[in-house]
Amino acid sequence: MAAHLVREGFANSGIRALATSAGLSDRMLMYYFETKDQLITDALRLLAARMTASLELLLPRRPTPPEQIVEALMGSAGGAEQQAVLRLWFEIVGLAMRGQEPYRTAVREILDGWTAWIEARLRPAQRARAPALLAEIEGRLMVALLQG
Repeated sequence: MAAHLVREGFANSGIRALATSAGLSDRMLMYYFETKDQLITDALRLLAARMTASLELLLPRRPTPPEQIVEALMGSAGGAEQQAVLRLWFEIVGLAMRGQEPYRTAVREILDGWTAWIEARLRPAQRARAPALLAEIEGRLMVALLQG
């Protein structure tokens, strides 16, 4: 279902479409997930965990200059699969900014995780810069996607 969301976004992701992509009936899908919101939240957590795992391989946990963190993350976002995940991410962010749940809660949780990930790679004196670095990365990624 996470792969379906990456491919299709939320516009074509009703319960029936998600169930079909998982090879299940919509009733069976709702047996496993109490609500569509729970299903979406779990799928977003899975995508965030996968992205974080790939970032762990890219930059191990050790003091790294901020500009190297930014450049490494920007360089890792060039593939078609990564861009599809980023398009979904920015779609989710838009829904979160409108106050829609479960997107708002999920985005806050994911951003907190990514901020902590960046903090763990900065020297202690630089850790307060983590939110600004994340904002820079997010902004640059959005602009890069829009420019094609």
